[in-house]
Amino acid sequence: MLQSYAKSHIGQRQVNEDSYIIDEELGLYIIADGVGDLEKGEIASKIACNTILNAIKSGLSLNDAVYLAHRTIVGEIKEDQQKQGMATTIVAVLFDGCCYDMVWVGDSRVYIWDGALKLITKDDSYIELLLENGHIGIDDLATHPDRNVISQALGIERKSIAINSNHGTLGDNQILLLCTDGLYNIANELDIIQAIKRLDNIKDMTCSLVETAVAKDGKDNITLVLIKTASKSADNNQGIEPKVYRYFDMITGKVIADQADKPNISAQVRDQEPRQVETDPELIDQTAYKDVSPEERRMLEAAAHRTVIKPPTNKYLLPTILIIILIIVAYISLK
Repeated sequence: MLQSYAKSHIGQRQVNEDSYIIDEELGLYIIADGVGDLEKGEIASKIACNTILNAIKSGLSLNDAVYLAHRTIVGEIKEDQQKQGMATTIVAVLFDGCCYDMVWVGDSRVYIWDGALKLITKDDSYIELLLENGHIGIDDLATHPDRNVISQALGIERKSIAINSNHGTLGDNQILLLCTDGLYNIANELDIIQAIKRLDNIKDMTCSLVETAVAKDGKDNITLVLIKTASKSADNNQGIEPKVYRYFDMITGKVIADQADKPNISAQVRDQEPRQVETDPELIDQTAYKDVSPEERRMLEAAAHRTVIKPPTNKYLLPTILIIILIIVAYISLK
């Protein structure tokens, strides 16, 4: 049996574009981080969550359910051009007993706590591409100016989406943490480690981490779901280990390895010749969509409705011109 708890906070945004669904009967847990101006990200994330939930209920596989969510969002955009530009990240985990399958698109994450903190998803992001190709080191990920640029999301039709997957068994005293970037970019891995070690139950852990992100002036929407086993599992000895992408030091929270076979990425980067990165000119900058002022929203909405916003005219301009013309004419007549 599983226990879970979820919490979402708007942060400093005008709209909470994050969505999540928990269905403990199905064993389904979903987090989506919407992208798009004028509240369209909120629509996309809700469509994704509800489509996946209904698809799983109807018997589709997790992978097929996510792809259906993608096609559904694309279809909504084609039917209504006002929704052009909406998209969403997704992380979905489906349990069968204590065994789980998980899929993701974008940069929402899943961590596992098994006495240590490990990242078991890999961001679809521009900086991950830079890291893979030797242009930056592992220590640059947290501060790189393009860290909010993702390489794919549900609803983006210009290229085929690649649905990532992982699977494993949630053992006794282990916890899965599903979160959007509004959480892990502010309440970082050290905060996560300290909260889990300090608190006894997942409700307190969840609330503490979200409150930490808010207190640290988190601007983005913040969503976190925690899942753990509620009783001793009979098949714990036959557990499947998920693929781990990052390990974190228990004292500092810093990355101590990028995958098991790459213990020192920063040193490797310094010693090798960087390879060319095939950049996508249409990568999705989430911050560009979310950091929009009310006035910018008004202008975007007017543009979406093909309304021409005319600059204000000076009501004294025309009379002044007429007076000048009259003076010139009078002067010429007197001569």
